[in-house]
Amino acid sequence: MEKEKTQEKRQPKYSRKSPSERREILVQAALNCIVRDGPHKLSIRQIAQEAGVSVGLINHHYPSKEELVADAYRHIAASLMDDFGQRIKMEGGTAQEQLLRFIQLSFSPVNLDPKLFRAWLAFWTMMQHSEEVSAVHAEQYDSYRSRLEHLFQEIIEAGTPLRMSPRLAALGLSGLLDGLWLEWSLDPTNFTEEEGIEICRNWLEMIKK
Repeated sequence: MEKEKTQEKRQPKYSRKSPSERREILVQAALNCIVRDGPHKLSIRQIAQEAGVSVGLINHHYPSKEELVADAYRHIAASLMDDFGQRIKMEGGTAQEQLLRFIQLSFSPVNLDPKLFRAWLAFWTMMQHSEEVSAVHAEQYDSYRSRLEHLFQEIIEAGTPLRMSPRLAALGLSGLLDGLWLEWSLDPTNFTEEEGIEICRNWLEMIKK
């Protein structure tokens, strides 16, 4: 009886998880490894050790390391945009006010996170050699730009004409935000978060007719 209790205590916790919960654990373990050690040292064995599971369990859920990394990329990108969307929805307002809120969130701690920066760098590095990671990048970036494009379209429909189409405006703002985010992440002393927001505000004013 005592032996049975000991075996029960030693039973891995992941064995009682649902498939979706197990995948979430594996995704988080992969993210931890990517942020801590970078993409070049990443291996299924390393992720298994981080998650406290067997290599076989990972292979059961993901046919390759690239599939797991792609899922981790999708998770972190979608989670960030969902967080932005919920915060913006909570405050409401006009499309222009929502766009300004999006810009403010882009320069908030939730986005200006060193761990997030290291994760993005790893994903961008891996997408050059992985079709799976590259496909997720295209998918998530298209969703990101579409969200901005929709807001610009609403701004025009509300009576504020722009010097460019909603698609080009979305491309321009996403490029500006990405560039400023990268520059700040490389050296936070280059400019303050408030200055980053001010640059984007001025750009928005310049594209109005």
